[in-house]
Formats: sequence, structure tokens, C-alpha cells
Amino acid sequence: MHLVSLSADHLRVPLARPGRVSLTDPAPAGPTAVDVILVRAETDAGLTGLGYAVVVGPGAATVRALIDADVSPLVVGADPRQPEKRFAAAEAYFRGVGFAGLAARAYSAVDVALWDIKAKAAGVPLWELLGAARPAAPFFVSDVAAGRSAADVVKAAKPLLKQGATAVRIEVGGGDVRADADRVREINDGLGDDWAVCVAADGRFDLGTAEALTHFFEDVGVEWFEDPLPATDTIGYAKLAGMAEIPIAVGSSFATRDRFFQTIRDGVIRVVRPDVGRLGGITPVLKVAAVAEAFGVSVSPVRLPEVGVQLACGLPAVTRVDRVDWLADVFPGTVRASEGKLIPPAGPGLGLELAPDAERFRV
Repeated sequence: MHLVSLSADHLRVPLARPGRVSLTDPAPAGPTAVDVILVRAETDAGLTGLGYAVVVGPGAATVRALIDADVSPLVVGADPRQPEKRFAAAEAYFRGVGFAGLAARAYSAVDVALWDIKAKAAGVPLWELLGAARPAAPFFVSDVAAGRSAADVVKAAKPLLKQGATAVRIEVGGGDVRADADRVREINDGLGDDWAVCVAADGRFDLGTAEALTHFFEDVGVEWFEDPLPATDTIGYAKLAGMAEIPIAVGSSFATRDRFFQTIRDGVIRVVRPDVGRLGGITPVLKVAAVAEAFGVSVSPVRLPEVGVQLACGLPAVTRVDRVDWLADVFPGTVRASEGKLIPPAGPGLGLELAPDAERFRV
């Protein structure tokens, strides 16, 4: 079997609310839409693989151009059932300019499509191909807090929590630390004892502020504190994790799997958050998950629940799915809750099916 064609398309999907960190944030509101680069890979055996990459902010047109000009020649004519081999070839091709960044984002869409084909060729869903660790996966929600007051977050979250979500993820770091802390406490109190709050900061704090917030979040009962420091502050993370009673999660901005390997081996972080798009696809995330499992570290991939549910059901180390509904109108029905957990599509591959009216999002 070999690929006979690879095509890319560009969609722009409006967000229900701007991705604003805080209601007190003096900066302009966050993005009002996300760009989605769709990849369709055709084989000589009649199988089609569908992959995608999400770009928040600039760069989507460049990502599509990279796929057309540079990535497509790397995979067309090759066996799509060998995604590890193709990933190594892509890293080698981009080594001169660096694979991390937009090149990795471009290749991630192709890598997802290759894994879709590999599972379809085997006649099984991807999660079964990866190991079938569990038939359904716990999940938390990440897109209900942006741009909402604490009371509105609680109101919006409760229907999702009744579906089985274990926690609500809240971003902080909008410039007013006290307002951030008060908002987290209000949301936590409003949700009650049955559900938890995860807090993410995207590296916006210094060590002193992060330590103070960690103590506060311990008293509130926050489940984890994600990326409180810049990703490069390894010494700060070691100090913070050493004094924290709640788990410190890291990795949403890590651009290489080696950065994850170092963090996991250091033994101070208990939760890692790889981004399938940022790392270059499913292939590098599988390598991160294998090392994490060996060291007893939990893995929770960033967003992309259509892929995340496959990873969480397939791999023991991937313990929860990060659910956002950004692409619910592009891939309707792919992410579905049942009996308190997310279940993967039943068909072979990733089970991605484009909405009949997805054309309306085309750029």
C-alpha cells in the first residue's frame, strides 16, 4: 500500500466566546476563531486518512503551504502504515531550519492522517490498535471559563459535569493575581465537592507568585496547577514541585519530546500535558506516553479531544481527555459522553467524519 495523493484544506471555525484569560485582563479579548488545517490522504488501496491541525493565532496559511510544498513530497508514494518511519524522515528533512514550530504543526495533521489509515488498514479503531487500555475515558472541560464570570462558569459547567466531567480547567494570569485567586475560589465553591478545578497559567508567573498561589490553591482544593512558570525555568519547577501538596502539571508549551523526557526523568512532575499539534502528531506523543508510563507519570494531552479520546482509551498512561467543543460543528458526534465518560467512535481509524456543511468554514 502507498499514498497516491495528499491534499490540505483551510477552515476557520468561530469560537462561542473569545479565549480571554480573565475578565479583569486589560489586554484585548482573545481569538474569536480557530484555524483548522484538514489533510486528506488517499491510498492505492482505496483507504482515505483524515487528519487535522488546529492553529490559534497566526500561521495557518504557512502551515498549509508547508504541507503542500514540503510535507506532501515526503509521504506521497510511501507506505502510510509506517508513521514512525515517516515522522523520522520529516524530522530529518526539517533539521536545517528546525522541526519545532510551524513545521511540526504542519506535519502533525499528516501524522494524524497516517495513523487513521494504519488503523483502518488493520480494521480497528485507533484506540484498539494502540493497546485498548480502557473502553471509555474520564474527561475534564477546558472551554467553559473563557470570558465568563464565576457564576456564569458554574452555570455553563454543570450540564457538562452531569455528563461525567471530572473537573473544569480555568486559565489565570490576566494581570490581577487577587482577582484570579478570587475567581478560582468562587468557581470551586460554586461547583461543590463533587467536581474539581484545574488551574492553568501558561507560564505567566514568577516563582514567588507561583508559590503563593500554590499554597492558596492547596487550601481551596485545586486538583492541579498547570504551567505556572515559564517552560525554561527548570530550577523553579523543581522548587515549586518540592513544596507543593497539589500536583504541578507541565508541558502545554513544550515543543520537543526531549523536553518531556528530561522533565519526566527529573522525577518532580506528576502530570505532563503534551500538545499533539505542537509536537508533530500522534507519533511523538506515543513516545512521551511510553516514558511517562515507565516513570509513573500521568499524561493528559492538550485539547484535540477527537484524538485525545483515542489516546486515553488506548494507552494506560493517558488518564484523561481534555474536552473542548471547538470542532463540534466540523466533526459532529465524534466526541460523545456516555455513562459519565467519553467513548471513542466505533468505526475503524479515528472515526472522523466531516459535517456535510463544513464547507461554510472554508477560508
